Amino acid sequence: MSGSRFEKNTTQDLLTFLAGAVRRRSSPFAVTEAVLEYLARGEAPPPLGAALVTFHATLAGEVRDALEGHTSPVARFFQASVPAELPDKALEVAWRHAAHALSKLRQFERAPSAKAVEALKALVADEEVLRAAQVALATATPAQLKSTRWFLPLLVLDGSEASLDALLPHLDAALSGDASVAKAFKPLLGIAAPTPGMSALVHRLASASRAVRG
Repeated sequence: MSGSRFEKNTTQDLLTFLAGAVRRRSSPFAVTEAVLEYLARGEAPPPLGAALVTFHATLAGEVRDALEGHTSPVARFFQASVPAELPDKALEVAWRHAAHALSKLRQFERAPSAKAVEALKALVADEEVLRAAQVALATATPAQLKSTRWFLPLLVLDGSEASLDALLPHLDAALSGDASVAKAFKPLLGIAAPTPGMSALVHRLASASRAVRG
């Protein structure tokens, strides 16, 4: 973000500032600028979610408004999770719910453990979180993998038509030889939903992987 007052701050400084924003009663304008600076750097979303989870209605409202024109996957996730024009209390609840869900995705950085899969199922069962994750992936490009791969496990485990539609552009990228996208899918194949569409997706990825090894 060009000209940001936080341009020279480290990413950890940004997270520390945001995590303490409520306690320090920081200016909503400064908070918004810090969030946008973080997103501009393309950093992983889970730590950001943890830093935003305590935001009260004023801070959440200011940042939600600023994210309206932002096209990063994380911004799309919040846009879908926190509808515009919510009354203050509802906005605060929706914001904290979305931020908490985002923070939980850290568990799925690698191949999910059995415990992580159970936590993942809880997120998949949350219709608001799942829908927001679908929006984040459906509106993202494979080039934005660094910010979208955190949402992949939810959609792979869900396996619904909406999740498959959101995954298809990323699947096509993996099948066309984008190694980073293929690598992001690989540890998730074992948790894929046994739906016909998801089974076909897994088969295509597995076949492509065998062909590369061969």
